[in-house]
Amino acid sequence: MKHSRALCALLMTAMACSFVPPGNALTDVSSWAEPDVMAASAAGLMPDTFAALAAKSSVSRAEFCAVALNLYEAERETAVKRTTKVYFDDCDDPDVNTAYEMNLISGRGNGVFAPDESVSRQDLCVILDSVREKCEVDKPTATVSASSFPDGGEVRDYAVSATETMLSTGIIKGVEATVSNDPEQAGQTITLLQPQGTATREQALIMASRFLDTFDAEPLKPSEMITNPVAVEDDPEANVEDDSEEDNLSDAEREELAEEYGADQNLTMPTPVAVAGTVEQKMEQVFGPGGSYYTDQATAESHMVKVQVQVWSLMSSGQKTPAIRTIEVNEAIADEIQAVFQEIFEGDEKFPIKDVGGYSWRTSTKSEHRQGTAIDINYMENMECTIDASGNIVKITTGSHWTPGDDPYSIPAGGDVVRAFARHGFAWGGDAWSKKRDFMHFSYFGT
Repeated sequence: MKHSRALCALLMTAMACSFVPPGNALTDVSSWAEPDVMAASAAGLMPDTFAALAAKSSVSRAEFCAVALNLYEAERETAVKRTTKVYFDDCDDPDVNTAYEMNLISGRGNGVFAPDESVSRQDLCVILDSVREKCEVDKPTATVSASSFPDGGEVRDYAVSATETMLSTGIIKGVEATVSNDPEQAGQTITLLQPQGTATREQALIMASRFLDTFDAEPLKPSEMITNPVAVEDDPEANVEDDSEEDNLSDAEREELAEEYGADQNLTMPTPVAVAGTVEQKMEQVFGPGGSYYTDQATAESHMVKVQVQVWSLMSSGQKTPAIRTIEVNEAIADEIQAVFQEIFEGDEKFPIKDVGGYSWRTSTKSEHRQGTAIDINYMENMECTIDASGNIVKITTGSHWTPGDDPYSIPAGGDVVRAFARHGFAWGGDAWSKKRDFMHFSYFGT
């Protein structure tokens, strides 16, 4: 990947003298920025929304979300399907909502994102560092401290680490300014960090381009290129017929299926971990006395809340670092969800979680995701599949494999994750049903 980027940079430098902006190009690009902006465009970092916009004007929060997604796609050499869900009352932009779903950005609270506001330099650093983490690139050792700048104390606590990472890698640089408010230093030039200041669109593209040159993430494997985990269907026992063709498969055909899907042939499970609570108690807790499942989306969404949980993120070096994930769940079990993930985080396994999905309005009335009472974790590495009476795989319906012990993202039977959920009343799809396995799935009512 590095060689192709270097070649791209050489080509862009050679072409700078005859700068011809592409169709989605900014206007009035600074002469000093033309080679870097051209390189960013060639790398696919320039959003279509930049077409005919002023290069020297401040980049907005929504615009930088588009840059961040393009950057992730370029780093991982994959395409990200934009979500159709809307998480903010003031913004239905698919780029913004997809970036939020991927934990690249956060809102202002109370359903507000403020898409048209300029993004601050410190928040640019935070978003770029979130892209780094999502790309599973190790966090470099910070060699430049924010405190080394005269205005370094203005960096907010939440942004210090990310800002120092971007400073240390040269992705963001200080800004030269002339002293005017100090008689003893008047006229002198100093370098400021300006963390609360804004960046222009051309500067934002240049920072993204520097990121691409600095960090070298592993491309996603074809089997990993599934996006929007909350859209995964998981209905228990759904589409499983009693007289399906698995009964007619030969041993050789079963072995061929197992080899093709890269999973163990037999998925007969040990005795399930005991799950706390009864369905009756949980129904009353979630829906009230005599209550029942939500039958329309508006009612369901009026009972959903977003919670943030601490998890372990696995870097490409094998190092695990703390991270934050946001999940939308039923308000009645929000505390339970936070307690579950805290127990997982504090567990001896330090189980890494890269993808987690909660509420999603599904067409199936059986789906607990539309009640906000189901959680999916690391969907690609914890497949859903149908099985026959002997536990042999018939068909994988979601994900690609389940190989605990080999793949660190696969959930072990009886491990920290399964036991934490069970203590708080959640059944695991890995051992809950007779005709399928759904290793990513935990559900409050066992469906």
